[in-house]
Amino acid sequence: MTGLTLILSLVLGLTNGQTVPTSNYLELYTLVGQGGATTTISEYHHDLGIIGFDNLVQSVCGQGAWILYEQKNYNWSHSSWTTPFSSGGYDCYDLPVTWHGEASSVRYAGTGDLHDETITVYHSPDFAGGEIMFIREEPFLGDYNNEASSMIITGETPWTVYSHPGFHGDAICLQPHPIGDGYYFGAWNVGDIGMPNNELSSVQKGCFA
Repeated sequence: MTGLTLILSLVLGLTNGQTVPTSNYLELYTLVGQGGATTTISEYHHDLGIIGFDNLVQSVCGQGAWILYEQKNYNWSHSSWTTPFSSGGYDCYDLPVTWHGEASSVRYAGTGDLHDETITVYHSPDFAGGEIMFIREEPFLGDYNNEASSMIITGETPWTVYSHPGFHGDAICLQPHPIGDGYYFGAWNVGDIGMPNNELSSVQKGCFA
């Protein structure tokens, strides 16, 4: 799956009477403190304007691993704010006041199931742009070789990222942290872990650094 393959199905409705997914969903609100109009999503949305929610979000609630972006198409060609939301159980979050009414796209990390052990590699910093997800070791990242600028892990198992193909070069172990209810999550820019930008070339499940 890449950022160019967009899943556009959605779950809409007001609080009363809507069917809420059980493990991976995000409620968007037009006011802080879960006030105002609301809609619930469970899939990727490259343009919140399609569901009438562009530039409206001030707070969110939900469960899973989600990323909100200031621009459409997951900040594909912009240097704009990005904010991850991750929780093993139901939780809520008010966006910073300077970001109110600015979110334009949303997607989740991994498969959408926090139990699944995944690493998702993103083309741009702060989990923006194109993406590719792995569920097992990969000795060569193909089109994403020497392209990755950030990554997100779901599941309890750590992953090791390497600067060269075939699990060679600089090796850095990434350990996700618990986020409640037995779930784990971790998110990094390559600069945060001491790896140069556009150098990541292979990934391996487990800690081998």
